Amino acid sequence: MQKQSEAKIGVYIERVVSSLENVCAIVAGISLLVAILLVSANALFRHLFSAPLEIQLELTESYLLVMLIALALPWSFRKGGFIRITIFAEVFNQTVWNAAYQIGLIASALYMAILGYEAFDVFLDAWQKNYLIMGVIDWPVAWSWIWIPIGCWLLAARALLMAFGFGDEPQGH
Repeated sequence: MQKQSEAKIGVYIERVVSSLENVCAIVAGISLLVAILLVSANALFRHLFSAPLEIQLELTESYLLVMLIALALPWSFRKGGFIRITIFAEVFNQTVWNAAYQIGLIASALYMAILGYEAFDVFLDAWQKNYLIMGVIDWPVAWSWIWIPIGCWLLAARALLMAFGFGDEPQGH
């Protein structure tokens, strides 16, 4: 009975994490689209009117690209966007390989959780001290950093769920 309730909780957590990953992937896609449009508009304005978009560089490199990379990480991992060294799967028997795979996922989840914690610490420091990127507009640094812990923590959750058998095996592997 307890196994069934643990399985239901795991399935529920997996659904919540998948939903959050999907939302983050959509936000990452929108940030990519906005970055492409800004860079293109900047090039057009620069060459046609000799009037570049002054906000394009800071907005794109410090916010949109960070958002794109960090928020797309967990979704792309779930969809199979990673490199897996399969020689060990061929050398070891299935039991040893499954144990090594599980240990690797747990270690990866721990690493991503720590990385997310460190990034969140930087975000809090920038937020509390009101750090700015000086330019035509003074951009708040904290909002450039917040995306990193979100992506890292979701990736850590995804790796843990996979380590304990919840969710589908990534596509293409």
